[in-house]
Amino acid sequence: MSLKETKKRLMANPVTAARISVEVAKAHQAVALADLRAGVITQADVAQVLGVSQRRVSAIENAHDVYLSTLRSYVETLGYTLEITAEKAGERIPLRIGQP
Repeated sequence: MSLKETKKRLMANPVTAARISVEVAKAHQAVALADLRAGVITQADVAQVLGVSQRRVSAIENAHDVYLSTLRSYVETLGYTLEITAEKAGERIPLRIGQP
């Protein structure tokens, strides 16, 4: 049985489909910055790349509000790109900030 057929069979069962949907939603939940970094690079290493102290990296990871430029630099240090989206009624729209 192919993967496509297996998925179709599983999603045909409402109970199974609901369980799968919950697990997919969990997998797509937001992660904390520290969790994104953990096991990959230390705060000290991030600090060195960003040209700040390890204490500042800790503050960034624990901040409730952070500049987008700071967040972009932090995320790019880890090898990711930052994408900001607006969402309404299931529609996701990527936003450009500070770019024409």
